[in-house]
Amino acid sequence: MSKYLVIPRRADSPMTHAGGSTEETVCEIAKNLLHYPGPSEYLMAIPADTKVATFAVLKDDALCSIEVTQSTLETWRKDVTNIQDAINSFQSARDHAENVLDQALGDLDEAYENSIGFKGYTPSDDISVYGALEQMGSNDLEYTFQRALHEMYKFQVIRRHTA
Repeated sequence: MSKYLVIPRRADSPMTHAGGSTEETVCEIAKNLLHYPGPSEYLMAIPADTKVATFAVLKDDALCSIEVTQSTLETWRKDVTNIQDAINSFQSARDHAENVLDQALGDLDEAYENSIGFKGYTPSDDISVYGALEQMGSNDLEYTFQRALHEMYKFQVIRRHTA
């Protein structure tokens, strides 16, 4: 297992990580887990057991630490994007379903309002479209996935980034 510290890359620094390198992947992981606002190219990964890393901690430059193995690197490269895309797709479908149900409930309210015998009753006063789908537990999907990533990469925030 290799531990890395991630620091912001100075804007004037010509140093970048090679495409497909462990360091590049560590920066991608850090960007995701830190919710870093810029591209991952604005970050640098430094092996934690080096003098440069010690100096970065002393200067208060280190944003986080991440531990990786060959297996967890492959998981990031091959699985994480697919899972994140599937979570996003599921949440989009849930949002669409809520919108369709909300529209149908609006139509039902209108049908009651336009009736002679049932005017005065509004079904939406008794039915919550949005609460129904929350019972599925789908709101926890992203949180649970992020927690698993934090554990897998032994992610530790050292210093909060400022936007």
